[in-house]
Amino acid sequence: MRLSLQRRLLYSYIMVVVLVLAGVSVGISLLLREYFLANKQKELVSKGYELGRLVESYNEGRLDQDGFVRLIDSVDAFLDARVWVVDASRRVVAVSTPPRGDGRAPGMGQGRRGMGPGGHDMGPGGHGMGQGRHGMGQGGVLARALADRLEPVFAGQVLARSFYHPVYDENMLIVGVPLYKADGTVNGAVLLNSPVRGVDEFLRRIYFYIGGLGLAALLLTFFLVRRLATGITRPLRDMQEAAAAMARGDYAIRVKADGGDEVGELGGSLNALAQELGRFVAGTARMEKLRRDFVANISHELRTPLTVIRGYTEALLDGTVQEPQEADRYHRLMRDETVRLEGLINELLDLSRLQADGAALPMERIPLAAIAESVAALLKPRADQAGVALTLATDGEAAVDGNGDRLTQLVLIFLDNALKFTPAGGRVTASVGRCGGEVRLQVADTGRGIAREDLPFIWERFYKADKSHGRSAAGTGLGLAIAREIVARHGGRVEVASELGKGSTFTIYFPAV
Repeated sequence: MRLSLQRRLLYSYIMVVVLVLAGVSVGISLLLREYFLANKQKELVSKGYELGRLVESYNEGRLDQDGFVRLIDSVDAFLDARVWVVDASRRVVAVSTPPRGDGRAPGMGQGRRGMGPGGHDMGPGGHGMGQGRHGMGQGGVLARALADRLEPVFAGQVLARSFYHPVYDENMLIVGVPLYKADGTVNGAVLLNSPVRGVDEFLRRIYFYIGGLGLAALLLTFFLVRRLATGITRPLRDMQEAAAAMARGDYAIRVKADGGDEVGELGGSLNALAQELGRFVAGTARMEKLRRDFVANISHELRTPLTVIRGYTEALLDGTVQEPQEADRYHRLMRDETVRLEGLINELLDLSRLQADGAALPMERIPLAAIAESVAALLKPRADQAGVALTLATDGEAAVDGNGDRLTQLVLIFLDNALKFTPAGGRVTASVGRCGGEVRLQVADTGRGIAREDLPFIWERFYKADKSHGRSAAGTGLGLAIAREIVARHGGRVEVASELGKGSTFTIYFPAV
């Protein structure tokens, strides 16, 4: 049978409470029993010595028989202990009478016990006290049951034991105190027999109270542990359902992760996992789309020049073109397409080399301002021909740790793109300067701009905001992908701001040196 986590927790806590209560009950009962018996034993030993002095007074004639009997009876009532006086020959010479209403020993006479010469030995045939005194009908039993246990008292030791008393038919605490003669020999003993039923009744009340408290504790434990277990298992059940949903591909699900405990942290981790998986799946889908777009774009970019070259070559070979001037024009078109194809392949190789983890770029201190000035001078005639105003502002102190060829390529990509997408009458403004602990390269234009939904994807290979794939001056779509890799290899970062119809601004930050 499969037990739920909630039930296992509940049963475990209840078992712990039961074991603790049982252990505490046993420990307390043993401790209290030992405590009360030890105190009672100490009291009985003290009173036994005092009774020993009374017996000595009686033996010396300073105390008469009736007075002695009354004294041991009062001690019996005060201590709730039956008093026996035994002489050196193991003969019981006096036994106290318990108060009325108390239990009597079986076979004991109804009158007072006294001392007298007629008392018999505690041998197997002993029947009672002397003439005129009530005898102990169970004397033989008493001798057989207690003779061996009383021997230490007659050897001069104080006896203190708790065991079942055959005469009184119950558990008794027996204390024996030896009596001595003047020469130091043992002259007899005083035995005090105290029932332990009072201690047992007290312990039974303790057990009753502990049982009641234990039952209340079990009920309280049941409700508390049930609530605690529910608080643990409910979020775990929610997490299990969330994990099952993620296994089905639903990464939008979230679990409630309250509190700073381990369960809350687990819920937070599961939510973070779902979020990251959702991002990964979305990224994978986007990458798959980009891969398909890449295949489509590269196929288009390769097919067009190859188709042109093949068509013109066939026209020349089959004699369709006869005029020398027309043949020259076909040759020039074939050359242009070949150059275009070569440029595309070179850009792909550049991008592959930049993305290779093991490819290292030789670095040195490079004046970025000087590079920007040389690129701007190179593109100035083209800008003038297109009717676009190209301006550059530089700070001669702006230097970075980089590769000169790649930085030149980077500036050329951004300025070339700005000129391509800026119509006649527009402006392209570039600047290079220090900005805090960084060097900033900024290229801004007043061209047609980039749509907001296209901004996250402009750095991907072959991505074009113009979806027509036309063979225009817009290029192959590899420039910004190459630029991003160059910036990353130089430890820089790039920001872009654009608005349709108003232009775009690209800002690149490099660590200054």
